[in-house]
Amino acid sequence: MPWGSACGLACPGVEGTSETVIKVILQFCKENGLTESFNALQNECQVSLNTVDSIETFVADINAGRWDVLLPQIAQLKLPRAKLENLYEQVVLEMVELRELDTARAMLRQTQVLQRLKAEDPERYARLEQLTGRTYSDLRDLYGSGSSRDKRRAALANALSTEVVMVPPSRLMSIVGQAVKW
Repeated sequence: MPWGSACGLACPGVEGTSETVIKVILQFCKENGLTESFNALQNECQVSLNTVDSIETFVADINAGRWDVLLPQIAQLKLPRAKLENLYEQVVLEMVELRELDTARAMLRQTQVLQRLKAEDPERYARLEQLTGRTYSDLRDLYGSGSSRDKRRAALANALSTEVVMVPPSRLMSIVGQAVKW
C-alpha cells in the first residue's frame, strides 16, 4: 500500500513523500499539544496542516458563532489572507452588535490579521474602527442591507470549509504500530 494511503493522505502514485511525512509529524505534534514544535516544523518546512477533527463541527461552530472555540483552532491553520480578514471582521462586527466594544477594539488593535488589514485596506479598517466608537449601531450599519449575521456566517463557513480537511486521528501511532507488526 502506498505510504500516502496508509496515513490517510491522498498522494496518487507517490510513496512516502517528505511532505506526507511532515504532515503526519505535524498532526502528532498538534494532537499531543506540542505547539512550539508544531509551529517550528510548519514554518521551517513550509508545509501546512489544515486539518480539523470534524468538518461538520467546524462549520457548525462558525454558523453558531462559537468564536471562543474557533479562533484558537484557526490560529493553527494557514488560511488565505482575505478569508482570515473576513473572519476577523465578522467577529468584530458581532462584538459591536453585542455591545462588547472593548473586545472589538482590542481585536482591531492587537491582532495581526486586523493590523495587516489596517495597512492594506485602511478604508475597511476605518469603518470597523468607527463602528466600535458608536454608542448605537443599527444592524444594517453592521452587516449592510440585504445581509445579516447568519448569512455572513454561512458564507464564512462555506469559504473556510474548503480550506480544511479531516484526517483520522493518531496516524503516526497507527503507522508505527503497522511497522512493528512487520
